[in-house]
Amino acid sequence: MKYIAYGSNMVQEQMAFRCPEAKLVGTGYISGARLEFYLHATVEKTGNIYDRVPVAVWEINQRDEKNLDHYEGYPNYYTKEIWLVHMSDGSQIKGMIYLMNRIRQSPPTEGYFDGIAEAYSKLGLNAQIKTVLLPALKRSIQRGICW
Repeated sequence: MKYIAYGSNMVQEQMAFRCPEAKLVGTGYISGARLEFYLHATVEKTGNIYDRVPVAVWEINQRDEKNLDHYEGYPNYYTKEIWLVHMSDGSQIKGMIYLMNRIRQSPPTEGYFDGIAEAYSKLGLNAQIKTVLLPALKRSIQRGICW
């Protein structure tokens, strides 16, 4: 099964710990959505095809999925859907994505945010730190909670 990661599960070392058998398929983006922080990361549909969220796509097995379900607090904290990803090589694939079910009006911790920024960098997504990651952080701070 393909798993779409957009937050802390983009971190390869973290995925190796949580899902030892997971294999990185590659990177791509989700169109018509944007990254948001409500303490943790989530993706929200915008309907604007120019809004894009960079993602890492993993091949996982059933054991990995159960590990992720536990870690993500499925089905209470996050739910699951199947979404389309536009891969960096031009192909398109569908995969499972976790979407936040419980909104917490709080920005991410500095360590959580820095880990995602490091994952972006390691995956070659440096430009998206300024265009996607930092604006998501700014929106979370503007919702009224100081970091």
